[in-house]
Amino acid sequence: MSFGIIEIITLLLGMTGFGLQANPKAPTADQALQYAVGDADVAVHLDVASIVPGNFKLLSQLADQPQIKASPELQKLVREAVGQIEGGRGMAKLATGLDVTTDISDATAFFRIVPHAEPAFVVAVHGKFAPANLEKIAHMANGQASQVGGGTLVDLGPTQPVVALTKDGVLLVGTPSLVRDRLAETWKSPSHDASLATLADVVNAKPVFAVVVTMSQAARAEALSQLSGPSFAADVIKRHKAAAFSVFRDGIGWTWLDSTKAGLDAMEQVSNGSLDLLRAAQIAPRGIAKIAMGAMDSYRGTTPQIDTLIAHKADLMKIAETYTGDGSFKVASDKNPKTLRLAVRATGKSVSEVIPFGLVVPLAAIGFLETRAAAPTASTPVMVTPAPAAKPSPTKPVPRPVPIAKPPQMRP
Repeated sequence: MSFGIIEIITLLLGMTGFGLQANPKAPTADQALQYAVGDADVAVHLDVASIVPGNFKLLSQLADQPQIKASPELQKLVREAVGQIEGGRGMAKLATGLDVTTDISDATAFFRIVPHAEPAFVVAVHGKFAPANLEKIAHMANGQASQVGGGTLVDLGPTQPVVALTKDGVLLVGTPSLVRDRLAETWKSPSHDASLATLADVVNAKPVFAVVVTMSQAARAEALSQLSGPSFAADVIKRHKAAAFSVFRDGIGWTWLDSTKAGLDAMEQVSNGSLDLLRAAQIAPRGIAKIAMGAMDSYRGTTPQIDTLIAHKADLMKIAETYTGDGSFKVASDKNPKTLRLAVRATGKSVSEVIPFGLVVPLAAIGFLETRAAAPTASTPVMVTPAPAAKPSPTKPVPRPVPIAKPPQMRP
């Protein structure tokens, strides 16, 4: 089977329920930053519970959607794809005892840039973890779990990060020295001021995903060494105090702390321009779709593909309206000249009404299924007909040597 227009339309309509769900138990800053690296240059926060459980449930039910069931071949491909994902989930659970779709709530990673070396880091993961999980991980990695301070630690090798479980059930992965510090009985959570202040504010806003950059002087020097000559990027690296970008269930937001008023004014212009582009990115696809639908009737009968699209004009417009917005999302912008801080939040009914990545997941699914459809299900055996055995050439009798006559004896 190869993916056609009908299959693509059907799959897109069947996946309209996928998205980001609200998490009533989203972590607070105190929880997410309990094991933070106080002088981290970059921090990344992910609310897994807002993404994985709900979408995985919808994925497991995708093959039973009425639109998918109407196409037996497409339903078969979807079932095979879901089965492959389920197989990976089962293998992970067998190896570690963890169900990646239900046992992980959120994760926050902290990175410290080390000049001319790999970054030092710690990832703190909240979820349903137990010492037995560490023992399975140790067994899988041919290591051994040991008690360190009030927690359990697994050393994966001399050049590898370590995995640990704290006494309060937080899973830590990262640079050995940093993880061991956080297992010690004397460990105390860093305060939320200075470099962690922006991150704390971002986490308390309950994002699904967020990245915060608060670079140290060493990190700035390392980043600038990768650039040549004056540029906007170099100016931003030199000037900024903190920068954050967040994705929410209903939109996106960003925060900028500058060191000069002129720099803050410049970043406000960049921010406003970005918002204009986001609105255009929502309106333009809808406009293109409407133009295409209006012009399509003129080509009726030219190809079967065009006729198929004409027959599904209503479905195509529904897809365009589902996965894009009309550009009328709300914007709240707060510029504070005293603190040199700019905070922007763009909000719609869903995140796809603000930033047009609503089609990313469906298009990725289409690509995955197309790959599976194009792959042969089984290798066709090649029948090799043996060449007929060569007949032995008849052996000619070897002629006997002619006896040489002896010369007559000479008489004296």
